[in-house]
Amino acid sequence: MKEANAIRPDMHVVASHNTLWNKFRQGDRHAFSSIYDTYIDDLYHYGMHFCQDNERVRDCLQDLFQDLWSSRSHLSENIINIKYYLISSLRRRLLRSLKNDRKREELLDFEFELTQPQETTLIRQETIAEQQKLLQQALNTLTRRQREAIYLRFYQSLSYKEVAEMMDMQVDSVYNTISKAITILKKTVTLPVVLFFLHK
Repeated sequence: MKEANAIRPDMHVVASHNTLWNKFRQGDRHAFSSIYDTYIDDLYHYGMHFCQDNERVRDCLQDLFQDLWSSRSHLSENIINIKYYLISSLRRRLLRSLKNDRKREELLDFEFELTQPQETTLIRQETIAEQQKLLQQALNTLTRRQREAIYLRFYQSLSYKEVAEMMDMQVDSVYNTISKAITILKKTVTLPVVLFFLHK
């Protein structure tokens, strides 16, 4: 994803998600490029947590954006959160791809890998570094569903409702899942430290 942060001098600034989306739907290539540049890193990061298969993630991302452009005029004009729409679309594509390669029972047992983002700048104080190490160990004890809910809510800043829709859960269940996960994490590190690293 080397070109994900490239800035084109002729790219114009778009005022809102809805405006950007509808310019794209009308065939504006600058709006399409803006959507790609804005969200490609988050999409790739999510995809790699989801299945840890670089080639599969890249293939699904390529297909996703190709299909977006070719079917743009048929897409809904009422997109409130573009990031949510794209991550949700990528998640469905990855699941279909995995389903084609694995037996159903294997698919249901796949792991969602949640690690600290590589781009996070580690605080050098030894005490904080140790807290982060302990937090990562605690994250590894969570269930796949807890890790994915934590990732979508805190790393991708999706609302509880959006997380629920994406993971096919009730909103109350998402609250409970995340609450139980944070309770587990708090047994290892303090709540301020948990929230500090989850919001990085």
